[in-house]
Amino acid sequence: MAVLQLLSCFVLIGSSLAFSETSLGGSEWSVVNANGSVKVPGTVPGQIHLDLMAAKVISDPYYRFNDALDTWIAMDNWTYSRSFSLPGGAAATKKVWLSCHGIDTVANISVNGHSVGMTNNQHRKYYFDIKESLQSEVNTITVAFESGATYSVRQANNYPYSVHGGGNYFPANRNFIRKCQSDFGWDWGPAFVPVGIWKNISVVSFNEAFISDVVPQIFPDGSGGFNVNVTAYLQAAVAGAGGKVSLSVANKDASTTFEAASAMEMAVKLSVHVSKGEVDLWWPNEYGNRTLYEMTVMFHGNNGEMHSVTKSVGFRKVELVQDKLPDGEEGLSFYFKINDVPVFIKGSNWIPADSFTGRVTYESLYNQLQSATLSHQNMVRVWGGGIYQTKDFFDICDKLGIMVWQEFMFGDALYPRDKDFLDTVAEEIRHQVRRLAHHPSIALWSGNNENQAAGMNSGPIYLIDYSVLYDDTVHATLIEEDRARPYWPSSPSNGVLVDEPDRGLYIQRWGDSSDPHYGDVHRYDYNDLCTDVTKFPRPRFASEYGFQSYPSLETLKAVSTSQDWDNNSTLMLHRQHHPNGNPELAAQMARFFHSPDNSDTEVRFGDFIYLTQVVQALCIQAESEHYRRIRSEKGAYTMGTLYWQLNDIWQAQSWSSIEYGGRWKLLHYSAVHFFAPILVSPFEMNGRISVYLVNDLTRSLKGELKIDVWTWTGEVDHSFNKSVSLDAQHAMSFWNMSMSDALHNNKPNKVLLALSFTENGQSKPSATNVFYPSAFTDVDLMEAKITAGNFSSVNEMEVRFMLTSTAMAPYVYLHTDVNGYFSDNGFLMVPNNAVEITFTGFAAVDASELQKNMKIRSVRDTYSGK
Repeated sequence: MAVLQLLSCFVLIGSSLAFSETSLGGSEWSVVNANGSVKVPGTVPGQIHLDLMAAKVISDPYYRFNDALDTWIAMDNWTYSRSFSLPGGAAATKKVWLSCHGIDTVANISVNGHSVGMTNNQHRKYYFDIKESLQSEVNTITVAFESGATYSVRQANNYPYSVHGGGNYFPANRNFIRKCQSDFGWDWGPAFVPVGIWKNISVVSFNEAFISDVVPQIFPDGSGGFNVNVTAYLQAAVAGAGGKVSLSVANKDASTTFEAASAMEMAVKLSVHVSKGEVDLWWPNEYGNRTLYEMTVMFHGNNGEMHSVTKSVGFRKVELVQDKLPDGEEGLSFYFKINDVPVFIKGSNWIPADSFTGRVTYESLYNQLQSATLSHQNMVRVWGGGIYQTKDFFDICDKLGIMVWQEFMFGDALYPRDKDFLDTVAEEIRHQVRRLAHHPSIALWSGNNENQAAGMNSGPIYLIDYSVLYDDTVHATLIEEDRARPYWPSSPSNGVLVDEPDRGLYIQRWGDSSDPHYGDVHRYDYNDLCTDVTKFPRPRFASEYGFQSYPSLETLKAVSTSQDWDNNSTLMLHRQHHPNGNPELAAQMARFFHSPDNSDTEVRFGDFIYLTQVVQALCIQAESEHYRRIRSEKGAYTMGTLYWQLNDIWQAQSWSSIEYGGRWKLLHYSAVHFFAPILVSPFEMNGRISVYLVNDLTRSLKGELKIDVWTWTGEVDHSFNKSVSLDAQHAMSFWNMSMSDALHNNKPNKVLLALSFTENGQSKPSATNVFYPSAFTDVDLMEAKITAGNFSSVNEMEVRFMLTSTAMAPYVYLHTDVNGYFSDNGFLMVPNNAVEITFTGFAAVDASELQKNMKIRSVRDTYSGK
């Protein structure tokens, strides 16, 4: 077995080594199952499925039915081991610790045959003293994992009463193990329950102290500046260890000294003040620049030992405003203010990007999060059933201006409250808050996903469980670590009646979590017409709502064969984890479109996939625009929309707007329009049509609002024009007329409405939209020949081309094997009106390759018309 000597950080004092950190990551590990029948090389950081795949013991776990075939892996116990040596003198330092940043999950860790510690929480960092277990030169480390599935069942069986763990797709009790809850399966993802050393593991050697965490708290000073309060946590080796700790940030410096009373963790406080104008502010996407500053904390030991930590910070003020409403209206507001500016939240929900975090790259995260900003999103909600995301994720959000609604990792379940469970949760919260608190993108901590109602409605003992876990443990630990951000008890929730941490008072506002008068709501409806505005709530904030679609056939082909390409195939039913999901897709589609009837199986399934994406886009467009229209209306004052969900964990039917691998669904292209800062939005109710103008900008608007009534033969039958003005950050209705008047007495199936708003002084519209008065099952669509030509490279990453159509063509869909996104997709084409489109690749794109691989569909292409 190879012996790795990797020194990542050290300080020499004379001829001895004082502080060092030796990484044990790499491919020098071996891994074996319980009975020794499977032994393969292991990689750290990593997970068992990736190691087995690399060794060709299994194929891609995502291929066809492999998720079901590979369940034996999760039911087995796996042991990782390797040899290592330390730099000269490191073993002789006063302290030698094993630093484990991520062990997934239940493991006994040994060094040279001596047990040095146990782990039972994937979300924690662990330190273990290994000095007495070391040998002079070569050492061996063993990490023996117990199956997370069998451990969770044992914990549940030993508990004094039954605690419901929510829906599972694996024989386990996921709520009894502090592990990624969706590892056990979800209605959008598979169940693998992996084990592994999923984050860095290293040996830390020191004589005096080292910095384990740096936690900045940046508070507005009330006059435009900021008070920066930094806590540096140092691990002291012995009593009397001490020295100087210094802080440097934004051209401000501070320092202090300390001396440890014993070998212990020391919290060293440092503060600086930044006056107004001395720093540039950090702003969300489309509100300003995202300026970041380096903050460095340095330890200089009395005997010469040194260690430093540098993090990026941003200066911004974040508030969650819950005020009484005008005219004594019931309830409270719920909106975010950033740097004293009210921000209408437009965004989505984030789930784990892969069942195996080890294969999630910085580039894939960046592409998906940048895609969110390109659709005008300014927030993602990191859902509470997954993992606390990696440093890369938050660094990207910091840079792109994506605010994060960060939930603690509890989802759709009741949880136990025995002392061991609560103790490890407290350490988990402490570690994660210390790890993440410097990120300006984090705008809110939230206790859990959808557990408040379950705790309240399951009986007295479970309500006590809920309160002890979330109020007395999660919230109580959080306020010890971070008071620079607001906290929200659950999603959805009505919030709190009293929150006075200095007095130890915290009382939740118990009640119906779907009450639109308080806080946030979740809303799903698969039975009604998804565009029926009378079914939509009028909440203060919509934090979840959604409808499913299929990923593109290009994405599905990587994990399927032609025999699988049907909505009712065995594989498509296997991948659909949402109960009755496939029939719901077909039923909602039938409300709008004819069923695809091409005799070619691949073409027919491609048509079906396309129409599911069209339906998903129009469903979420209708609901999203509704929430944006009522931002200024009495009885609503809605100030946020987070649709479910942004990303996918694998290739399957789901609620995502971005497919696994990064392709945009038609929903994401639609979001580019329905989340745009200026929106013109029509809707029909009770035989009348209303047209709103929505302005999220911090300036007022003046211009022309226009409606063109187009016939399906390709002519403008009639137009309506109106000069309008609209205040900043406001929405208003400018038209409300009968449908017959709006259609100019045409039958609904004979026309469509093309709407636009053009600001004064501008030659092109600032916002456009299309309203279809009739289902397409009643429209006599003409066959449209759509031609793409004039392909040319703009640069290495972009290709431009032109589209023309011989007839009216709704929901024109462009798709290709090349991974990237189009400047627009799912749009209406009118005859003899050329449309210029740009394709941007996630890697270099060749114009001729794109032209060869690109395909075009519109609605009329999906059925014979007979």
